[in-house]
Amino acid sequence: MPIFKPSQIARSIYEIDGDALQRAGIKGLILDWNNTLTKNSEFSSDSLKTWLKDFQTRYAVKLIIVSNSKPPTQGNGLVNDIPALFEAGKPKKRAFFAAMDILGTRINETAVIGNGIITDLWGGNRLGMYTIFVSPSWTKPRFIGALKRLMVKVLRV
Repeated sequence: MPIFKPSQIARSIYEIDGDALQRAGIKGLILDWNNTLTKNSEFSSDSLKTWLKDFQTRYAVKLIIVSNSKPPTQGNGLVNDIPALFEAGKPKKRAFFAAMDILGTRINETAVIGNGIITDLWGGNRLGMYTIFVSPSWTKPRFIGALKRLMVKVLRV
């Protein structure tokens, strides 16, 4: 599998193909927080909480939030409902292994869902995980352009 190619692409988490996850044997989902779950303040909505619970029940998957950001302020019900690792250090392998330890899943049973090309796609793909790229503005030329800009930054360091 190419290192930056996701297993699935969705414009929002609501478009994720749960049947494909089930066919792939996925039992645990590592969810990115910023701009994946929290896009347009969806995280506070009852519809997101309902979708996550329904998805969890329908496909028998466990969920965990793994983010490089600081934890949200108190009062966020979603973080109270789902285990979370903040300031995780993605794309480092230890962030993904810590999440799988909590989920009780193996690499081939775990999917990473996020909008980060490096933190989520590359982080998950280099371990051989199932990856889902969530971006409302996904287009191939834009993705390739972002990847090229990233490579230029990396080569300058």
